[in-house]
Amino acid sequence: TSKKSWTFGKFEARAKLPKGKNLWPAIWMMPKASVYGGWAASGEIDIMEARGERPRITQGTIHYGGSWPNNVWHGSGEKDLGKDFTADYHTFALEWEKNEIRWYVDGAQYHSENINKNMWSHKGTNPYNHNGAPFDQDFFWILNIAVGGNFFPAAQYGPQVTPDEARKWEKPTMEIDYVRVYQQK
Repeated sequence: TSKKSWTFGKFEARAKLPKGKNLWPAIWMMPKASVYGGWAASGEIDIMEARGERPRITQGTIHYGGSWPNNVWHGSGEKDLGKDFTADYHTFALEWEKNEIRWYVDGAQYHSENINKNMWSHKGTNPYNHNGAPFDQDFFWILNIAVGGNFFPAAQYGPQVTPDEARKWEKPTMEIDYVRVYQQK
């Protein structure tokens, strides 16, 4: 987790992802302060999320709209970009401007989201009073690997990983070469 936070810019991490059942690597951002309420009313930006058993697939997402359970999310969905993200380093990047967020892998854009609108989910109380909220405040980095959880629905991925299965993970680490932030003056 970074100590510094930013509003807008280019955010880039070069990483080699883990491989194994129910491993959930993520490079993401959360707001420094909960200006608009609890999760996810104050926003979340997922630069990269992946599943350890699907090494060629990544996705980028934003969460917003209201505090849980009144939140929504939009993003790329699962993208097979033809690369094994566990075999070598790849650069996961996000360009975040006042009106738009764009996602990239190795310099190639694969998704964008318009944020120049009212981001309210139309469920519960509207936490926003202007376009672009909650993506108009400082966010900090988080790089982590989670194990299991709701990202792995049993109907699609089977039962959660057992300790015996975890001991057989092919590559249970996420290796980070660098993390960079660029901002215009």
